[in-house]
Amino acid sequence: MKTRTFLLALLLSATSFARAATEAPVTAAPTTSIAAGGYMMIISRVSMGFNAQASIVTVSPDGKEQVKEIDFSRFSAKQMAANMTEVHKAAMAAVNQYTADGWHLVSVAPSDVASGGNTVFSQTIYYLEKK
Repeated sequence: MKTRTFLLALLLSATSFARAATEAPVTAAPTTSIAAGGYMMIISRVSMGFNAQASIVTVSPDGKEQVKEIDFSRFSAKQMAANMTEVHKAAMAAVNQYTADGWHLVSVAPSDVASGGNTVFSQTIYYLEKK
């Protein structure tokens, strides 16, 4: 029970750091640039449990999806915290790249879910607009 509580607290704090990191410098660029107008999403998602996984998903205005897997090993609480930072850095790099290409961040929607058993799921959705 203590482990679950710790993991949930870790995810909640990492999500709040992601909100504060919107001013972070670009550390890596997405592999493509989307020039079309409309709305798009950048989804930072992490699943911890038996198979810990993390990825950054970019959904363009035409609905096409691009997935970037993030290395997310979970050997210790310290390593998991470092991995969460890497996931948020990758998300911010994507947001900053699209902002440099003329997109505007209009909303950030974080969510965390702890389900039955040992699975914890966290995602942050960044909504961008280009007119």
